[in-house]
Amino acid sequence: MKGPDFIFIGPDKSGSTWIHRVLQWHPEVFVAESKELEFFDRYYSRGLDWYLSFFRDATAQHRVRGEVCHNYLFFPGACMRIHDHFPHARLMVCLREPVDRAFSAYLYMIRQGRVSGTFEQALRSMDELVDHGCYASHLEPYIEKFGAGKIFPGVFDELQRSPARFAAEMLEFLGVSPLALPENLQGKSLAAAKPRSTVAAKTAKQAALLLRALGFPRLVTRIKTMPVIQKALYKEYDETSKPVPREQTVRELKVRFAPEVQRLDDWFGLNLMRRWGYETD
Repeated sequence: MKGPDFIFIGPDKSGSTWIHRVLQWHPEVFVAESKELEFFDRYYSRGLDWYLSFFRDATAQHRVRGEVCHNYLFFPGACMRIHDHFPHARLMVCLREPVDRAFSAYLYMIRQGRVSGTFEQALRSMDELVDHGCYASHLEPYIEKFGAGKIFPGVFDELQRSPARFAAEMLEFLGVSPLALPENLQGKSLAAAKPRSTVAAKTAKQAALLLRALGFPRLVTRIKTMPVIQKALYKEYDETSKPVPREQTVRELKVRFAPEVQRLDDWFGLNLMRRWGYETD
């Protein structure tokens, strides 16, 4: 069985669910039904045959095949494992302003029942909130192994501003036919929400982890995308109830992330320092 031609490697909270849906929709793209196979990090011991089984339903109409897993960017050994097995694979990332990504991840942790305090308290207890925004540090081994030209550097701002244009650029990178994006793929895939019950949210998270550990990632994806499940467990924020980060916290984090953003500009020429407001007079 043939393996992936492309892999979306991260980061989290940067449109990966929407990207997965777009790839599923395109008739020339086969993407593993389960988002987050986690083979190259958590389940590598299951062997290559287990991984390749997720691509067995690809047909001749599929010009490319791949998977979406936002954890690979952060797992130290994932880059080497991917390169060892699939050195010609193309990689994709979607870069979100790091402070905005961290705060979105914080809201998602509230959703899962992992944290309950303020953003500042979560920053002190959850290292990943900052670490997962250090894109350049985590991308460096991928740049060294695959080269910048083999990596699609999507920008989350552009996805929000024009989903159709973002999709067109992504599909061009993959080498498949340009198609008009349908209306149902023009909006958000998963709005920020809080748990209706913290206990229920924690239980749902543990159940998902157990199903993945038992080898049923497809089932997890199907359950998570059922609207009735989402509505039963979570309630979307309105404009008055949604938390916002403190301005001082935002300034401090931007100082921390600035060197990372500059390195991204050096590699990809995206002018993110200016676009994300990191330039100083």
